[in-house]
Amino acid sequence: MKLVHQPLLNNSPFLVSEESRFLMHTFATQTAQMLFPASSEVFLRRMISAAMETPHLLHALLASSCSHHGRLVHDSSPASKMVLLRYTNRAISGLRAALSDPKQVTRAETVATAMALCTNDVCNGDMKIGRAHLRGVLRLLTTVLESHRMSHDTTDNDYIQCLVKWFKTMDIIAALSGVHGECIHNPGSSSLDGLSDHTSGHVDDISGYSLDLVPILAEISEMARKVRLHEYGEIGKYYVSSPETRNQADELETKLCRLLDRPISNDTLSRGENLAIELHSSHLAFVHSALLHLHRRVQLHPKDSIKVRTDVANILNAVRAIEPHSSINVLILWPIFSAGCETEDSEVQSAIFARMGNMQARGMGNFTRAREVLRQYWTSRSDLPWDVHLARLGLELVLF
Repeated sequence: MKLVHQPLLNNSPFLVSEESRFLMHTFATQTAQMLFPASSEVFLRRMISAAMETPHLLHALLASSCSHHGRLVHDSSPASKMVLLRYTNRAISGLRAALSDPKQVTRAETVATAMALCTNDVCNGDMKIGRAHLRGVLRLLTTVLESHRMSHDTTDNDYIQCLVKWFKTMDIIAALSGVHGECIHNPGSSSLDGLSDHTSGHVDDISGYSLDLVPILAEISEMARKVRLHEYGEIGKYYVSSPETRNQADELETKLCRLLDRPISNDTLSRGENLAIELHSSHLAFVHSALLHLHRRVQLHPKDSIKVRTDVANILNAVRAIEPHSSINVLILWPIFSAGCETEDSEVQSAIFARMGNMQARGMGNFTRAREVLRQYWTSRSDLPWDVHLARLGLELVLF
């Protein structure tokens, strides 16, 4: 998939060096497709085209490309880090200037810059800064959406909707992965809704699952956080959930089962049968992972319970429908990791480890960290859910 023509990169007045042109070419041909493996070319072309005329967005994308390329070729030298820092600092400086200009604050490019910086933080394992940037993105998105509603401007509706999905995906995965368990944005509110979304109810090509799943995931994550705080003793003893928790969990289980059959949009179908199959499989992996999260972390079923074993089997069946080297695997780090933590079958562990390694080899930093944490968890032979185990070790992982 070729996202831009080379003349577009060469004609930008802000790509002034061979280094910047190389990094932008890398972003357009490799990095973008790793970050958004199933998204339409329209979204990526729009972002790259805008970057050619918006220095702070360009520098944010160059920083992302530099970071990805360094992981891809295993270059962690001081020189590589200095290049990354230079473009990151330029992006941050330009973003700050844009935020002080009322006309720039309501531009989609300003939001895109903040999201690109935030995503790069997460891919580099710096979730503390990433979470702070996510809060800033939420404020920007709210401002942009409100401005468009008041002006009735529909020019960038589809593009802004993609930015909203990008934010929601990052926010919910950070909540599910980390020890905090809370979304920055309340998925039950309407503050990020209101613009056109022609794919509502379908499997989303940015997140890899139907966004109808997001409020349920947020609820499960919050319940798991409360269970972790209140229902685990110092030695990891299991406690019985309250009747209220059990009733709420039963309702969520029913809702999740209703989401198993979600259609693929006509736009995605037009891009090929294989993509449609893999994207639907990604959605199934997320739904079954949500059930696993519910059963293991809220209802506190042990690893060998029939429900947990069924969830793991269903996740693995969904994953097997995705080619081992397909970039769609980038979307399913949370399901793959979750299933891996709940299996003690050495053959299954090896298959999961190999699949994660395929994405690690393509420069996806979070697969590198997730693989190492998964290896440590297997070695520990802990009976604790992995979120509790990691919390006690003081580790935080974002499975994005």
